Amino acid sequence: MKKWAIRIAGAVIASWSAASAAQAFPTKPIRIVAPYVPGGTVDALARALAPHLSQELGQQVVVENRAGASGNIGAEYVAGSEPDGHVLLLTASTVIVNPLVMKEKPRFDLHENFTPVGMVASTPLVFVVSPQSGINTVGEFVQYAKAHPDKVNFGVGGFGSGGHLAMETFNVRTGTSIPMVIYKGSAPALTDIVGGQLSAMMDPVLTTLPFVNTGRLKAIAVTGGRRSDLLPSVPTLEEAGVPNMDFVSWYGMWGPAGLPESVSNRIQSALTKVLASPDFKAWLDKQGMVAGTVTGKRFGDYVLQESKKYAQAVADAKIEPK
Repeated sequence: MKKWAIRIAGAVIASWSAASAAQAFPTKPIRIVAPYVPGGTVDALARALAPHLSQELGQQVVVENRAGASGNIGAEYVAGSEPDGHVLLLTASTVIVNPLVMKEKPRFDLHENFTPVGMVASTPLVFVVSPQSGINTVGEFVQYAKAHPDKVNFGVGGFGSGGHLAMETFNVRTGTSIPMVIYKGSAPALTDIVGGQLSAMMDPVLTTLPFVNTGRLKAIAVTGGRRSDLLPSVPTLEEAGVPNMDFVSWYGMWGPAGLPESVSNRIQSALTKVLASPDFKAWLDKQGMVAGTVTGKRFGDYVLQESKKYAQAVADAKIEPK
C-alpha cells in the first residue's frame, strides 16, 4: 500500500509540475536562435515571426544570430540549453543534410537532441536557365545536355545545399552527367548564370524570382508537388517528365531535448495561430513561401522522412563528404 501511495503521489506531483510549467511559461524573454548571419532567409523569417509570437505568448521574443559551420554552431548551442522553452532554434532543411556531406560531423543528433516544435515555412526550388540559351523546357535542356555534354554545367549555391542535391538527383533521374560548379552562396552563382558562365541552377523562389521577373533568367520548372503561386505558368519537374523531384527548402523550429510537453504544446499553439494569421501569410506570400502545417510529432516524423530521402539522394549521386 505504501508503494502504491508513493507512486500515486509521484504521479500527482509530476502532473502538478507540468501544469505549473505550462501556466508559468514564459517567465522571461524567449530567444530564437538563427544559426546564420543576419540578412539571410532564416534571419528574415525569424525576425518576421518574432513579434507575432511575442503577441501570442505575452512575452518578448528576440532573435539571436549564432552563425558558423553551416548552421551547426547555433544548433549546438540550443541543444545544450536549458529545456524550458526560452531558447528555440529556427533553421533550414540543410540541418539534416550537413551530417551527410560534411567530414566534420555535427556534435548533435537532430532527432535525439531536440524537441520538434513545427515547420514554419517551405518554398520550392526554381530551375532557371539563361534566356540567351534558347531553351524553353526541361526536355529541351536534357536533350541539349546529352548532345553537347561539354557545353553545359550546373551552378550550385553551396555544397550540400538543397539546390546541390536536387541537381545531383536530376542527373540521376535524367541519365545526364552535367558537372557542378560549387559557389559559396547563391548570389555569385546567380550573377554568373545571368552573365552566361553557367547553364542552369536550382534555387529557392525568394532568390530567383527577381531575376525571372526582370527577364534576366528563364524559369522552366519548379520542384515539389505543386506549382508555385508566384510562377503559376511554370510546370513542376514531375509535369516536365522528371519524377521523384520533391525537393523543397523548408524552415523549422525546435527546442532542446526534454522540453516539457505542456510548454511545447503552448509554443506549437502560438506558432499555429501566427502561421494562420492573414498578416504573416501575406508576408510569406511575398517571399514565395508557404506556411507550415505540421507541428510536434508530425513535424518530427516529416523531418525523419526527409532525412531518409536526402540520405538516399547523397548515396545515389555518390557525393563524397567534404
